[in-house]
Amino acid sequence: MMPVLAAPATLRKRPPAEVPGRSAIHFDEVLLAAERLARWRIGTTVAYRPLCDETPRRVAQRLLSSLAPLVGLRAHAHLLVQVAALGHDRLLLREVLQAAREASVPVTLDMPAPERSDALMACTADLLVDHPDLGLTLSCDRERSLRDADTACSQNLRLRLVHERRAETGAGRRASAEAFARMVDRVAGRARHVTLVCHDPQIVAESLERLRAAGTPVALELLPELPHQGVLWVARTHHLPIRSCVSYGRPQAASHLGPTAHTPRVLWWSTLSNSLGTLLPAAGHA
Repeated sequence: MMPVLAAPATLRKRPPAEVPGRSAIHFDEVLLAAERLARWRIGTTVAYRPLCDETPRRVAQRLLSSLAPLVGLRAHAHLLVQVAALGHDRLLLREVLQAAREASVPVTLDMPAPERSDALMACTADLLVDHPDLGLTLSCDRERSLRDADTACSQNLRLRLVHERRAETGAGRRASAEAFARMVDRVAGRARHVTLVCHDPQIVAESLERLRAAGTPVALELLPELPHQGVLWVARTHHLPIRSCVSYGRPQAASHLGPTAHTPRVLWWSTLSNSLGTLLPAAGHA
């Protein structure tokens, strides 16, 4: 019998953030979500989204203070770091990376706005000298990503591949699927590890087949604002390790879920509760 999750607790009053009508997401909510996900053998990727008035030093302090609680989680947690939020400051980044290494929390650098891609790649190259166990996020839909993927593979980085341009049908879906397939073909057999951030079941299944055929370890990462049912079924069929990205700080823009999604826990719960029944009991977490 699948475990029954308790209903989310009532939110405490939160001070308003810069998004009108929505409150900042606190770190305790991330820990609550991570513990619930662990019951279903889903790991977590934890991201901090800075508020509008936070300095790079303040962002670094928040990341550093999150490490000890993350170590105590039942399911293994990864940390997703926005390099731009730290001002591309190598000293701050090295401080966070050193603390994460001591805590055995893997770190992946998040995908920036397209115009900041050069700064991210330069920063990554500098950090690798002292911290070789880094992950890098790349969009499969950006023109330069194939070149960046070649660089990342030569640097032995873990890769987090994001299906950024989603389309349900027609030419848009074909173009997006082909872009994702080109990226997967480019890194298969070369990347140390690949995490697929994609909610198209067919794309996930085909990518998984290519990567495993080439001997590349692979995992799936879920984004809480997108549908999960189909990709969870793929994960069940192929015994694919799963994580879910859970963020705190600045709320994300309004999603397709409508007004009920304005509460962070409602957003997380409403998108996962209808899908967890398809999740494999035997699946491991990444």
